[in-house]
Amino acid sequence: MIEPRGTSRASRMARWLACGLATWMAVPALAQPADLKPFPPPAAGQQRFVIRVSAGVDEDARRVQVLVGKTVEVDCNRKMFGAPVEKRTAQGWGFDYYVVGPFGQAASTMMACPPGEPKRREFVAALTPELESLRYNSKLPLVIYAPTGAEVRYRIWTAGAVADAVAQ
Repeated sequence: MIEPRGTSRASRMARWLACGLATWMAVPALAQPADLKPFPPPAAGQQRFVIRVSAGVDEDARRVQVLVGKTVEVDCNRKMFGAPVEKRTAQGWGFDYYVVGPFGQAASTMMACPPGEPKRREFVAALTPELESLRYNSKLPLVIYAPTGAEVRYRIWTAGAVADAVAQ
């Protein structure tokens, strides 16, 4: 992208960051702010994670991808978990929230790893297509209930400029 003359470096960096992809880690909600009043407390064996996104210029051009998983020891093979996700509505309020069930047994590819390759700890996300593309809304928190010990991370996706298709 060619910037007009006189565009500051900070302005160019801000534009670049706005078009990029960001990843954050959600933390369990400890206090009960007013915007969490509609949502039930977590059940036994669950934690409540709250994601609050900042106000954006065009929120319809953004989406939130939620990754629920845990950090486990891995080798050279690709690992993944399965976990059921249920979308629920806060009774009397109409606000949606998501409940992630217990993780299934970790599935893994079965490649032979190179001899002597050390194992490492890595975040492994559960396959949860229901949480792949959620509406970006800075006015309401995004509330996720996950099993105790789970980690919740998220990404903000931003759409690029609209392009015209060429008829052929």
